[in-house]
Amino acid sequence: MARRGGSQEVDRNDEEFVFHLTRGADLLARGEAEPATASLESALELRPKDAKVLGLLGQAFYKLNRYEDAIIAWQRLVDDNPVEPAARVNLGLAFLKAKQFPEARRQLEIALDLNPDHKKAMGYLGLALLEDGDASLARGWFQKAGSDQMVARCDEVLAGGARPGAAAEAAVETEPPPVPEPIHTPLPGKLRAVPVEPPAEAPAPAATLAPGEATALGAYAASRVVHAGGEDTFAVRGSVLAVLVRGEVRIRLDGLFACRGNLSIAGEMKRFRGRPTETPFGQGETRMHRAGGEGVLLYRVPAGRRLTVLDLGPDAAYLREEVVFGFEEGIAFENGRVPSSISDELHLVHLRGQGRFLLATAGEPVAVEVLPDAPLRVPLDALVGWVGALTPRVTGLLEEQLEPGVVAVELAGEGRVLADPAAVRQGAIVPVRGGA
Repeated sequence: MARRGGSQEVDRNDEEFVFHLTRGADLLARGEAEPATASLESALELRPKDAKVLGLLGQAFYKLNRYEDAIIAWQRLVDDNPVEPAARVNLGLAFLKAKQFPEARRQLEIALDLNPDHKKAMGYLGLALLEDGDASLARGWFQKAGSDQMVARCDEVLAGGARPGAAAEAAVETEPPPVPEPIHTPLPGKLRAVPVEPPAEAPAPAATLAPGEATALGAYAASRVVHAGGEDTFAVRGSVLAVLVRGEVRIRLDGLFACRGNLSIAGEMKRFRGRPTETPFGQGETRMHRAGGEGVLLYRVPAGRRLTVLDLGPDAAYLREEVVFGFEEGIAFENGRVPSSISDELHLVHLRGQGRFLLATAGEPVAVEVLPDAPLRVPLDALVGWVGALTPRVTGLLEEQLEPGVVAVELAGEGRVLADPAAVRQGAIVPVRGGA
């Protein structure tokens, strides 16, 4: 018998999990939702936070018309993946079928904030609005979704010649949610810091020269060579950052002063669900680019910024878009947004996979634990990112703050938040517009 907690028992649990997950997925694909539910619930007992299981279980409940149970499964998926639009679309549809229209609207509106091009979210939001009695607003979303039939139906409703619900119910029945693609569930953990070479001492001043004397050019150049070799993708040496390109690296161009080798550089676009959009990932020099080929990029370290190299390891991370300076080819990324009524939107990038990435912050980041019964608020510009099952919300730093207040991000759930105290000391505080 395997020792309790030993590697054999872990392997056995993994095999059992894969068996139940595979069987549940196969049954669901064959339309046998009832037995699929039993298998998927067994898999969920072994891995309660597994995103694939929660997504499939939600669909099994949906096919059985068990919409309340589908809501529970997909809500857990959304809680663990707050900036994944597909999860919110399915949750919104479950709320719609359960006739909980305000909740359906809320989830679908957030999904469209995260991915403004999501056609199904537009159509479902139109249905939720139509069912909730707002045919005029619903008509606008059906237009954006390209549904001429539903635009015409809204016109009939607005003219008083049709009942809203009949059209909405029929349309929803023809659009069951697809099987969600696997989503990497971020688990509470610790990003591994990669040791970087300490800042080099400033070069000694040249000796005082007598009139007519000068330092030989060759000797001067030899004494100031930038060492850009080595095996690390990101190497910070004093005031110089060297980025080694072997294959592809995502990197910003702010501070670039030299390129060496055979390199191609193209602007990167934002991604949703693994597919590029037509929206640039950043603007101008701070836009993220895709560098390919073989060579080295040399940067001056941005004034007033600290560069930190981290290894993503087994964790996934949600980071403020502005602080991510670059990342290796083995890391996949998704962009997302958290809407706000009191400030600009919070732009996030979700990193997962294997590899190293580079943060640019005002000072050295610190980590703060977040517990389920104790949400954490961090000033917007002091937020670096987080690991764990946390849900973000843009709000005021204090519940009852005086004007002008401080915009903050509240994170609820369980995980660790990376914050940049130096950003606060430098006065990088965004005032609340209109109150919290």
